[in-house]
Amino acid sequence: MEFVLVLVVLLLVVAGGVTTLTVRGTRRAVHAVQGSGAVRRGRELGGYAALAAGAVRDPAGTDRTAAALAVRVTTASMTLQREVAAARRTGVHLGDVPEVLPRLADEGYALSRALRVAATTKAEHSAALCDHARDHLAAVADVTGAVRASAALPRADGGVAAEATSAAARLRAYAGAYRDLVRPDTTA
Repeated sequence: MEFVLVLVVLLLVVAGGVTTLTVRGTRRAVHAVQGSGAVRRGRELGGYAALAAGAVRDPAGTDRTAAALAVRVTTASMTLQREVAAARRTGVHLGDVPEVLPRLADEGYALSRALRVAATTKAEHSAALCDHARDHLAAVADVTGAVRASAALPRADGGVAAEATSAAARLRAYAGAYRDLVRPDTTA
């Protein structure tokens, strides 16, 4: 009887462990899918489809300024992300941009979503939202310009020129040390 009881408890522990691992794995997978860039872009495209449908249904009720700013914010964010990805692939120094980029992208996404909502509804805070979007666009343009300028710089490390410069410096140091050995200082 004890053997059967131990076997049942062991089977329950194994079943509980398998169930726990399955639930945790499923949660991680759902989290990964929800946080992926493709899902975010899909949601954004859905938002733009809703904006277009609202503009067609009620053209007079559409705030074109907010709609245009929503498109510009999204485009600027996507351009910056492309520029940073290209710079990373080539090994360009980006400073703090990679740490700031996720927060900047999140702010752009939230602004774009709020602007799309403001474009199809009568919102009192639309002017302040548009001003915030213009400030965001200026910041993104500034960062994008800095990334482009950094990517346009010639590479200082690697290549034949850097190797030759290093070899010349080592040769000068060797020549100086040899000269000191051969001709000791006689000023003492």
